[in-house]
Amino acid sequence: MLRPVVSSVDEQLDAVDFYYVDVDQSGDLAQQFGVQSIPTLILIKDGEESSRSVGFIPEEQVTEFAQS
Repeated sequence: MLRPVVSSVDEQLDAVDFYYVDVDQSGDLAQQFGVQSIPTLILIKDGEESSRSVGFIPEEQVTEFAQS
């Protein structure tokens, strides 16, 4: 499960904010961002999607993703 990994990275990085979205409860938002698989990480910079990761990734890669 990716949530504990992301929570750990969130505690380490002050410059990045992480948000969790329950796609069952927020289907419109998931559709707006084209989320088709869970888990999906979307990095948004200056209001625009700058990167996306689909599937489980280890903590080191989540950190790299968040800082990219």
